[in-house]
Amino acid sequence: MDFQDTEAESEGIGAAPSVARLLLELRGRTTVEVKPVGRSIQVRPQGARNVAVHIHPGGVDIAVARAQAEEVAGTIYGATVKDPDDPVPFVSVEGDLIDANYDAILTAAVQAVEMRKAGGPAKTPRTPRAAAAPRAAAAPRAAAAPKTTRATKPAPRPDRPICPRCRQYELLASGECPSGYC
Repeated sequence: MDFQDTEAESEGIGAAPSVARLLLELRGRTTVEVKPVGRSIQVRPQGARNVAVHIHPGGVDIAVARAQAEEVAGTIYGATVKDPDDPVPFVSVEGDLIDANYDAILTAAVQAVEMRKAGGPAKTPRTPRAAAAPRAAAAPRAAAAPKTTRATKPAPRPDRPICPRCRQYELLASGECPSGYC
């Protein structure tokens, strides 16, 4: 085997050891789900739908509350706030700055997971629901109908379409290939 060209092949993944360390320590501090999407990784709290940390070839994006966006970006050297007017902006850190700011990034990532776990700011504002009226007839109905203990299977999900050009990746909801090359 010839190992002379391995540096050229691995171009763009120089932050991989620090990203792997970040994921390991983040998993050690909180319970998270890690979902690979194309060439990036989405980190969410266990059972949540909102992304707390987005790791991509260019670096790391961390979700923060709008009121704390500038404060968090100020603690991380070279960080910028993406979409500061968004209800949940992301603080973005370039890949080559991860090692220099590792502790601050880890702290912000843990806070992002905790914020998303607590149902922190969502992308769309929620409208409050009216309080439900108490059910007085619930007890007789439960006594009349026997409860089944048979487990039900969830409905099968349809297969997501594959990119017609590269035939490698599943298309995003927008219909685009996540590879970025197609």
